[in-house]
Amino acid sequence: MSHRSPYRGGRQGIPQIAALAAAVLGIGLAAAWAGASSTTSEGPPPSLPAIAAVPMRVDTLFLGGYSRGSFSQALPVLASDLSDGERGMIGRYLDKIFLPVLKQGGLGEGGRLRVAYERTRRPDGTTRSVQVLAAEAAVSGELHTVFLFERGAAPGYFDDLGRSLDPSGWAQPLESMRITSPFGSARMHPILHRVLPHLGLDLGAAFGSPVRATADGSVSYAAARGGYGNLVELEHPNGYATRYGHLSRIAPGLVPGSPVRQGDVIGYVGMTGLATGPHLHYEVRRKGLPVDPAFASALGGPSMDVGYDAGWMGQRRRLMSLLARAPTVLEMH
Repeated sequence: MSHRSPYRGGRQGIPQIAALAAAVLGIGLAAAWAGASSTTSEGPPPSLPAIAAVPMRVDTLFLGGYSRGSFSQALPVLASDLSDGERGMIGRYLDKIFLPVLKQGGLGEGGRLRVAYERTRRPDGTTRSVQVLAAEAAVSGELHTVFLFERGAAPGYFDDLGRSLDPSGWAQPLESMRITSPFGSARMHPILHRVLPHLGLDLGAAFGSPVRATADGSVSYAAARGGYGNLVELEHPNGYATRYGHLSRIAPGLVPGSPVRQGDVIGYVGMTGLATGPHLHYEVRRKGLPVDPAFASALGGPSMDVGYDAGWMGQRRRLMSLLARAPTVLEMH
């Protein structure tokens, strides 16, 4: 007897071009804006690479069926068609989203799961990020349903009655937040000697100071990247990503796919890449587009309940219709 995965694809082939943000992902242009230099030169400033937009494709997919154990253990049974990396991202996100209501973790001794999620894919077909739109877990005779809802600029997960399931807001990446260069659309770059956008915050700190994850998530990048120097990028379940650049070194064992908890040490302050002195370059992105970290921090704290919000019921109905398309029985033959 063999199992055939009930994994299904939904909305296919919707091209998404996040113009500038997508362009910088592969060529390191944002890294050239990341900070300042460790040396000066009498010659002409280095030239920037040509900008080339990188198309991204966003699909809506559905998975579901009966299984047991943690979500990470259940997903190979329910979605064998997916890559290990994609299953890992979904499993970690589900663990975090359901944490307030499933104290035993995952499906326990057995239960039913349905998930609707968005997947962003690179031109080479690899998965860049996923975002859970809605999920339903039937465990121990109880049904728990969660929905992603964006109220203003603050996305969060809510139960069927509109009560917030987000346990905490943003934390600080450094013990002391001393801003040496703010987020802005125009800044004279100290190495390239030209006005360029600065897509994050530069935070002054002593060489070797520990850098901590500002929210739960998973590692999407942990290596050197152009002007960023040593860079760690984290993906978060609610569509956000954070970047930590110019690190002197990356924490041991941190590789793409590693789960990270808020407050975990992910690296140490340095001046690798384009940096005039020891500091952390910290970025926040929402669906690939840069967001002022100070603005994101201002949205911190648990999301407010939205049961009374005019847009909530409509969003809930739309997500319920998506969730209804997820399979509920594992097919066997």
